[in-house]
Amino acid sequence: MTRQVLSLAALLALAVVVGCGGGGHKVEGEVTLDGKPVEEALVTFLPDGTGEQAFGVTDSGGKFTLRTAKQKGAPPGNYKVTVTKTDKGQAFQKEGKVAPGTGGSDYVKAMTGGKGVGTTPSGSKSLLPEKYATPKTTPLTATVPTSGSMKLELTSK
Repeated sequence: MTRQVLSLAALLALAVVVGCGGGGHKVEGEVTLDGKPVEEALVTFLPDGTGEQAFGVTDSGGKFTLRTAKQKGAPPGNYKVTVTKTDKGQAFQKEGKVAPGTGGSDYVKAMTGGKGVGTTPSGSKSLLPEKYATPKTTPLTATVPTSGSMKLELTSK
């Protein structure tokens, strides 16, 4: 009997630890511009109100997976979504400083000039429509958790 109680207690403790991992929800998606995949774009989820932002960098097929500075995934909530791509960010990637689609923090700094989301580094050119670059102008929103993969369809008009 004592062994069964201890086993049950151990299982409950494991369930609590797994269930309360504090991890973000897995968020994957694809970015297209006028129907074509966008490679090497920085996708950023900015929480409405307080909370941690999540980001990802698109691969050659326009696919991204979000993470925060501390973990994979994104915390639950409502977000404004920005998508940026600059010539400086592309140059950084071509120099081999970060692998495509990894979203390394050095690449994020290169994409934003170290100034944070919604900024274009001085002397660089945005390769996507500017309206998607700032929280004030982006029409893109999302809610986490999502059901399935999301598609962010940008237009040049």
